[in-house]
Amino acid sequence: MNDRLAARALLVIVLTVTGARYAAGDLPGSSAPDFVLKSVSGENLRLSEYRGRVVMLSFWASWCGECRSQLEGLATLYERYGSAGFELLTVSLDRDRDQVADIASAVKAEYPVLHDAAGDVGRSYEVSSMPLVVLIDRDGVVRDVFEGYRRGHEEHYLARVRELLNE
Repeated sequence: MNDRLAARALLVIVLTVTGARYAAGDLPGSSAPDFVLKSVSGENLRLSEYRGRVVMLSFWASWCGECRSQLEGLATLYERYGSAGFELLTVSLDRDRDQVADIASAVKAEYPVLHDAAGDVGRSYEVSSMPLVVLIDRDGVVRDVFEGYRRGHEEHYLARVRELLNE
């Protein structure tokens, strides 16, 4: 078994044991659906503009208790690897923009916080529970989808991000 296959098998075992799992659907292995959303800072961001970088999309909502903890945990990952070709985009599915801005401010988000009030992007990524993390490689291909969150999941995300950054 080659090293890459062994590493992938180990990751699947670790994620299964820790409770993280792939979301239902056919996203892994497919091209990431492109979108344009407005950030809470007012700028429009297009996913395809991040081609060439490893992108993590984190879908969340203000009513989701796990989501806030995840946003705080992902900040460290972004700080460590932002200059190495990693981008974190968080996508709120809240209808009220003020709620989104309040949470972004409360967690001191240094990464882009996007607002998907209509839920169109959430539907294209098959978001059926939150939080949901989608990891996209440099070529724009969805590599992993993780549902749910518990403290410590950052280490699993970190291992996967490092692997994709080294490809």
